[in-house]
Amino acid sequence: MTKSTHKQNKGKSDYFSAGKPVHRLSYCAFLDVLGFSERIGASYKDGTADKLLRSFHQILAKSIAQLKESTDESMLYFKSFTDNVVLAHPRFSEDMESEFGFILWAINEYQFQMALKGFFIRGGMAVDQLFMDENSVYGAALLEAYRLESKVAVNPIVVLCDNTMELVDMHIGYYSGEIAPQIRDVLRGPDGRYFLNYLTECIIEGDDREYLDAKSLRLHKKQIESALKIYAAVPTVFSKFSWLAAYHNYFCDTVSFYPGYEDSLKVSAKIAGIHFQRLAKKK
Repeated sequence: MTKSTHKQNKGKSDYFSAGKPVHRLSYCAFLDVLGFSERIGASYKDGTADKLLRSFHQILAKSIAQLKESTDESMLYFKSFTDNVVLAHPRFSEDMESEFGFILWAINEYQFQMALKGFFIRGGMAVDQLFMDENSVYGAALLEAYRLESKVAVNPIVVLCDNTMELVDMHIGYYSGEIAPQIRDVLRGPDGRYFLNYLTECIIEGDDREYLDAKSLRLHKKQIESALKIYAAVPTVFSKFSWLAAYHNYFCDTVSFYPGYEDSLKVSAKIAGIHFQRLAKKK
């Protein structure tokens, strides 16, 4: 479904047996930039096409380079075309918990860095049969990941398929109490669908404790507030960023005990809220 802009994954043979391509049970994520086609069209009309191109090219090139570095020496695979990215990880363990962690880290980093530049990612992540090499990606996992991105992930989040949700529940069952990493890495939306909590990228692990990257969290807030102002008169788009503001503020509540946190890191309710007015006589 996608063409790669890079010749990568050479030397990898995870999806081959006796020199022939084979399906393997894999995690697969299909990601794209929310509303990017509309932004391109608008930029040609308002004269900001080159500015948008330079901004997008810079952050995408950096993000793809980071993905490539992560995949070169691992079992992670990726493809990219314009604003579309496909990530995959074949199964190597019985329960696929480690594989989930590897692909989750790659997705979160990509989603977070793009968001800080004002490019919010929407996507789907599935687990099913897949084939992938440097030239192509093929299989049921890709079809389901694409369906989730295009039909289920209305808001700028990466949602999980039913089978992946079941695996996450199983993995959480391995741990006692609240120490399962999946409890922080994955959230449940109002519709019951699980999605990746990419703002955990703001939590930095130190030698003896964790730290909050308040600077990045504030930048994330500013990007959301900017989008809310731009799309205030476009309800279908405004609602997506209003939802994102609610997610951002929820995350702020979960890290409010970290040193350096302050309530000014939250998105203003005045900007994110939907406002109504009574009619009045026109003067």
